[in-house]
Amino acid sequence: MKLVDETCGPSSSPSPRRVRSDEILGRLGEIKRQESALASERFELLAELKTLRTVDPEITLTREGLLSRREARDVVSRSSAVEVAPLFGEALSHGDISVAHVDGLSRALKIVGEDKALLLEKIESLANAACRMTPDEFGRHVCDTAKSIMTDDGIGILERQRRETHLKIWNDLDGMVHIRGQFDPERGAVLQSLIARRVESMFHSGDNDNKVDVAPGIEPNHHRNALALVDLVRGCFDTDERPVRAELVVHVDLATLQNGRHETTVCRTSYGSDLPIETVRRLSCEAEVIPVVLDGRSVPLDVGRAKRLATAHQRRALEAIYETCAIDGCDRAFHMCNVHHIEYWENGGKTDLNNMVPLCSQHHHAAHEGGWKLKLDPMTRRLTVT
Repeated sequence: MKLVDETCGPSSSPSPRRVRSDEILGRLGEIKRQESALASERFELLAELKTLRTVDPEITLTREGLLSRREARDVVSRSSAVEVAPLFGEALSHGDISVAHVDGLSRALKIVGEDKALLLEKIESLANAACRMTPDEFGRHVCDTAKSIMTDDGIGILERQRRETHLKIWNDLDGMVHIRGQFDPERGAVLQSLIARRVESMFHSGDNDNKVDVAPGIEPNHHRNALALVDLVRGCFDTDERPVRAELVVHVDLATLQNGRHETTVCRTSYGSDLPIETVRRLSCEAEVIPVVLDGRSVPLDVGRAKRLATAHQRRALEAIYETCAIDGCDRAFHMCNVHHIEYWENGGKTDLNNMVPLCSQHHHAAHEGGWKLKLDPMTRRLTVT
């Protein structure tokens, strides 16, 4: 899609609108630099305070810093990362990076666990990368770096994640029940699959034809997720009166499965969580697990005009191709997207892989109501928008 800036006329001098636009962009950048410098100062003050007296950092930050408990936990985590990687603290104080870059480093340090020293050996190159990259780009880069240096293929991480799996339930003052927890990738993928299958049953049984009654600020699918969880706990059945079954889909490239990890290894659940290779090999032997081995051609993937909706096999194949929405730059996860027919089914389009891509809600609306024209290169799977 080609965008043309028409704010400047034929004159060589910029228009007032262009000048004001540049001023706004400059001020936004300055605010971010100031925020980074203030965050760095907070870390330094917290570290100094700990040398002067015994303090609980989270309590101090909530009482004296007027932060929420969640904000306080984030500050403590970032402070710990900067403490072991002073180069990041220095870059933050100069406004060269943001706290989001520090968050990426914190996640990577958690990934490597006892191999922390191996990651810190690369801290100078990582700090340079952080200064060049956006937070999202750096987050992916530093996590990939962490995974590449693990000495146990992530088995230790998975064991820690299993120990950290928990679910907390409590009642708020207004009577609402709150749930908060976290799950290791294997159990988490099973839970996500069960909820997604139940939501899909709701959607295709007519729920989509009726407006979902939700409060302002609540996403309809988040509302469906809550209802699906309750149904599953009660032992619900899907629309065919069959129990809803969990489906754990694992993406792994054939070379990794056969010979171990390499530079372009893919070894994760369909929801994006990495798994150790040995865990995937074990799961591949279990009846309730569906391995999607890339480059395999054992399943017919095109159904022409026979069906309107993508089949389960097609969705798994698309998951293996796209981790996110197919629009370049969109990071909405695949499982939160709709499978879209490029040539509309109503207009004769086929339910074939070369006519389908995943689109998030925003871009799905743009494709239908926004007048977007999509074109897919069947060889590269690259999507262009006009």
